[in-house]
Amino acid sequence: MTLNLNLKRYVVATLALFAFVFLYERLVHGILLHKLYHESSKVWRSSAFEVPLSLCFQFVISAWATFVFTQIYPDGGLSKGLRFGLYFGVFAALLSASWYVWLPISTTLAWSWFISGIVEGLGAGCVLGYLYRKSSGWKFF
Repeated sequence: MTLNLNLKRYVVATLALFAFVFLYERLVHGILLHKLYHESSKVWRSSAFEVPLSLCFQFVISAWATFVFTQIYPDGGLSKGLRFGLYFGVFAALLSASWYVWLPISTTLAWSWFISGIVEGLGAGCVLGYLYRKSSGWKFF
């Protein structure tokens, strides 16, 4: 089995995706959905515990998503990134929204997770497709 991987493009795309995921999730979960989380505050851990662990998961997910993208679309490209982001985003959104079954949260929060997951997937796909493309035009790659 041969891995399709340009290490420099992989590292740059992973770091860029991590930055996107970090900023997007801070916007969505830290600002836009803050009131909905407050309504079900007894369900959630304290943010002191949550933030470092969240960063670790965001990085690992970014590295894994980038790796999977490079194996499916070794030449990259924006249209392939959008397709990948849609598939990955819908899958992640379904997993997130399914927590409604087990947690005492509002349907609004579950739907918010679903929609924001798809949007995040599309954004992530744009980042990956654009940065991990064969003809990036970057002289240092």
